[in-house]
This record gives sequence, C-alpha cells and structure tokens, in this order.
Amino acid sequence: MLEARLEWAQDIALALGEFVNFPDVNLPKRAFTDPEQITSADIEEAADECRNLWNLGRRTIPDLAMAVEGAGVILVREETGVATIEGLSAWSQALNRPLILLSADKGNGFRSRFDLAHELGHLILHKGIERSTDPARHKLMEDQAHRFAGAFLLPAETFASDVKLPVTLDSLLLLKQRWGVSVAAMVMRLWALKVIDDDAKGLLFKRRSARWGVKAEPGDDGRAPEQVRLLKRTIELLASSGVMPLDAVSAYIGLANNDIEMLTGLPEHYLSGKAAVVHLAKLKSLTASAQIQPNESGVVLPFNRRK
Repeated sequence: MLEARLEWAQDIALALGEFVNFPDVNLPKRAFTDPEQITSADIEEAADECRNLWNLGRRTIPDLAMAVEGAGVILVREETGVATIEGLSAWSQALNRPLILLSADKGNGFRSRFDLAHELGHLILHKGIERSTDPARHKLMEDQAHRFAGAFLLPAETFASDVKLPVTLDSLLLLKQRWGVSVAAMVMRLWALKVIDDDAKGLLFKRRSARWGVKAEPGDDGRAPEQVRLLKRTIELLASSGVMPLDAVSAYIGLANNDIEMLTGLPEHYLSGKAAVVHLAKLKSLTASAQIQPNESGVVLPFNRRK
C-alpha cells in the first residue's frame, strides 16, 4: 500500500514537473553493490559529504525537511496506519530523482527527523543495492541507515564536544532540544563514536527504560514534526498565478482531490475551493499568463530554490 502511495506521489511530481523546475538532485554519489562492502568509515564519510554539499556546517540542522527538499528529493508525509513502518524511500527512474514517504501517525518531531535521516541514508548508501528478503542482509542495511542518520544529525567532532562526562540521562535531555535528536539516538551515537563502551550503553538504556519506559521520553512534545513544502507550494503557485485552476488539478494529475491533498500536504478540500485558507504571501509578478485546462499543455514556471 505504501509503495503504491509513493508511486502516486511520483505521478504528482511528474505532472507538476511539466510546469516547474524542481531543485536539482544534490546527493553524495556512492557505487556500492553489496552492503557487505560498506564500512563504518564509509558511512561517516558519506554523512560528512552530504553536510558539505548542503552547506550545513557541523552544527544542528534547523529544518531537515527543507534541506532534503532543497536537495531535489520529493518528500511526502502522511498518516499510514502501519505502526511498524516509519518511512519508505526509493529512486524513481521516471523522475530521475528520489522520493521519501514518512509516517505522520506519531507527532514526535525528534523521531520524525531521525526517520528522515534514516531514509536519506538508504538513498545514498543503498542506491545500487537490490532490496533483499534475507533477514540478516535486511538488518545490516537497516543498521547502516541508522548509523548514517546518527552521523548526519550528530557530527562527530561538534556533538562529542557538547557531551559532558560521565554521560547521564539528564545531561542528554538538555542536548536533546539543542540537536533535535532523542536521548536513545544520542546514546547510540556516543557508543558508535566509542565515547562510551558496551557496559555504559547498556546501563544508560536500562536507566532510560526504568525512568521513562521503552518508547516515550520527556520533551517529546517539544518539537513538532517538520512540514513538507515542495509539492504543496508548487500547486499553490500554479493556482495563484492562474496557470492551473484548482478544479483542473485532479483531472490533470489523474488522482482524486483528497489523495492529492494528503500526499502534498494541502489542506483538506483545498482543491475543491472549500478549504479555509489564509494566503499570507503574494505573487510579485507572473512569468506566464496562460491558463490551462485538463490534459492541455502549459508553460514552464521557474521554481526558485532557497540557497
């Protein structure tokens, strides 16, 4: 079901791509063909290169979703109803760009950021590796994506320098808000960096479970999940500039209004003209005056990227 939703997101992007130029894909390129080839050093290097390509420095990332979309990735966030799956990603041959679908079932911004970085790791590290049903191979690839997410969100030199020794849950709680990463993920990152050993990691997780339980942590409601923007703003731009009337969007794309709204993050009933929407921004100038009807060709509008 989620793969089908991702294909529908691809269809939306293909249709909108007739009128706008999406940001160029800007991801590190790797040519691994087997997960056994990938070392911990390779993962750290890929995470560092990704930060360099996006000019993120080595501090916390204010808005990871915006950075990912700015790198040309089609991002979708919607409720899936599948508790065991936090995200899904794939490279689209039709678009020649990657897509990521994130679960919106849980309103935990810390978890959502890590899930997004995890899927980013899959796109970079495992692009040339076929999906496998072998449990051991699958686990290895999941562990590698987890390692990438930790390395990308918590750079070795700057994050480690923020951590006071001995490591305590309370000190990590303070860092949680600064870095936008859960205490559990920070414990695993410190272990990967060999700041703490196996015994210290195990003790911290036991204390975490005893104090807070297995899943929830204090402050989980302190960060809202980051919002997707690219597809949503593209439709808003085409509608507000008169290039594509709202009542033509569904027929042109070939999907129902509610599916398009869910996949792009548009308000409910937006495409039927019944949504309560307040437009705060105004289009400065029109680059095209043509209006289109379903199945007609249109003009191309430049899509300005945020640097």
